[in-house]
Amino acid sequence: MRYIVSGATGFIGRALCRELLASGNDVAAVVRPRSERLDNLRAEEERLQKGSGRLRIIELPLEEIGKLREIDGVRADVFFHLAWNGAAGGEREDFDAQYVNIAYTAEAIRAAKACGCRRFIGAGSQAEYGVIRKKAHEDRTLPHPFMMYGAAKLAAYEMGRTLAAQLGMTFIWPRIYSVYGAGENAGTLVSYVVDSLLRSETPQLSSCENMWNFLYIDDCAKMLHELGESERAQSGIYHVASEDTRVLAEFVKEIRDIVAPEEQLAFGAKESDPARTFWLDPDTEKIRGVAGECKWTFRRGIQEKLNDYSMYHNKRPEG
Repeated sequence: MRYIVSGATGFIGRALCRELLASGNDVAAVVRPRSERLDNLRAEEERLQKGSGRLRIIELPLEEIGKLREIDGVRADVFFHLAWNGAAGGEREDFDAQYVNIAYTAEAIRAAKACGCRRFIGAGSQAEYGVIRKKAHEDRTLPHPFMMYGAAKLAAYEMGRTLAAQLGMTFIWPRIYSVYGAGENAGTLVSYVVDSLLRSETPQLSSCENMWNFLYIDDCAKMLHELGESERAQSGIYHVASEDTRVLAEFVKEIRDIVAPEEQLAFGAKESDPARTFWLDPDTEKIRGVAGECKWTFRRGIQEKLNDYSMYHNKRPEG
């Protein structure tokens, strides 16, 4: 099959490109010009194309995503739109930064149609739900986002699915939960805890009494691939999450037991606002019906992250 992937230099985008190419698919990877991560994707290009799949890198700013239809030879069956401005840090609360993403999503849908795609797959977020202290169900749980990021994602879903229906395209909206693994960004909880422990420092944490769900990056890429390829995947929302939901403190303790069993954890050292503390307890029956069960346990994923750390740093850092 032929795929277009926007946001191809991101953590999930790179993994998805690897997954699609390894399965023999052709991928048009849309990336921001002069992206700091572009060199990383190009460095992987030769290795990725050793299989039967072909990779084409297209440099295009997100605000010009609609120009894909003007580029010769860009044809595909499925469009993965992972690119999003202001996905981290303070920009998550910036109205203007988030608002423009809705229009960019609409332009990506129109470009997908012009490029021959029959299926459009966005990148939703559990942030669309806000704080829900119970199991979340795709078709029954009402979203109440508390940050601009979640509100913009929800608006992009509602308007995107309507536009896609007008254009006669299948519209799939994976609500992606907490993805971790080798190559993830430095600011995540998993990276912070691992790095602190490797430096013999005590991680400073909230009480971590909320429920959480971690998904390893390779399982995430596999789920997205199946949503793009499987005939069982229909228009609608899918929770992209693992079957492993626990109190967050249990995950943190497992990281400590793997990385540095002798180190302490400072639960409660940081204050948290209950009204802005996510409670991640997704129902995963729907995605299991399309992609099956996860292959990676949390323990195995943390061990792989440590292997990745060792590969780039050659040794365990000292305090």
